[in-house]
Amino acid sequence: KQWYQRRVREQGERMFSKALLYVLIATLLHIAFINTGWFDRVTAELGYEMYAERVDSVPFLPFPMPMNTLINFGYTLAGLAWLSTFSKSNDFWGESFCWYSIFYSLIQLARIVYQTQRTAVLDQWITTTIFCHVTLWITSLPSDGIVTRSLRSCNRGAILIVSFLSYFLSLYSDIGFDIALGIHMLIAVRAGYEAHQARGSAQSGAVFGKAVLCCLGFVVLKLADLPLRDYWTPNCLSGHFLSKICDVGQIYYAAELVYVLNGNFASFRQHFARD
Repeated sequence: KQWYQRRVREQGERMFSKALLYVLIATLLHIAFINTGWFDRVTAELGYEMYAERVDSVPFLPFPMPMNTLINFGYTLAGLAWLSTFSKSNDFWGESFCWYSIFYSLIQLARIVYQTQRTAVLDQWITTTIFCHVTLWITSLPSDGIVTRSLRSCNRGAILIVSFLSYFLSLYSDIGFDIALGIHMLIAVRAGYEAHQARGSAQSGAVFGKAVLCCLGFVVLKLADLPLRDYWTPNCLSGHFLSKICDVGQIYYAAELVYVLNGNFASFRQHFARD
């Protein structure tokens, strides 16, 4: 009985962890700002005509753009795949990254199904936040690259605030979000490369390569969604759908990269401790 009660308590603590609370508060903060109406004039893709997949591409499924709808649950699977691992190791940044992935699944689903301005803005804004989060997570690993040194010299809270405010660029330019996201992505990729170079292995190099390829696929296939429509026969397998597969992949491989690098650094420290 005592063992069972302890397990229930541990599961409860894990379920209502600091990481989950952090992600929940951050998401609610985004929603609160969006509901002020300030971002109702931000440029966002709205309407099913903005996607190559037809609304009824799979007739026997009762929801719009079935493939682009169903793929959103991939984010939940990617988050759940690593949640237990990082939770057991008390990795706050890793655990919260997994929760972000799970929340992102619901945000993406809401955007596809409802096609409203505010769900689109939330989707865009959370995307930049997740890239900032994974960058800070990677820079917690031993590394001496220029990006890592620069970010470590700053307060993490200040970096998160700057990242949060970067979305305000979308109020002043139609490509403001694209600029903010592009910068976030480049910094994240560079941070991952520096961490791998510091004490990586062939395994971490392979994982890093997969993450970068997924990142490129996410961008290129999303931009090519409508142009591909005239050349791509299976309508349900649109460029946007394939880009989401890449997006789920880059989340999974980003988590795997940190996991592999953590093992490399631990082995490296143990080796020198024995010497």
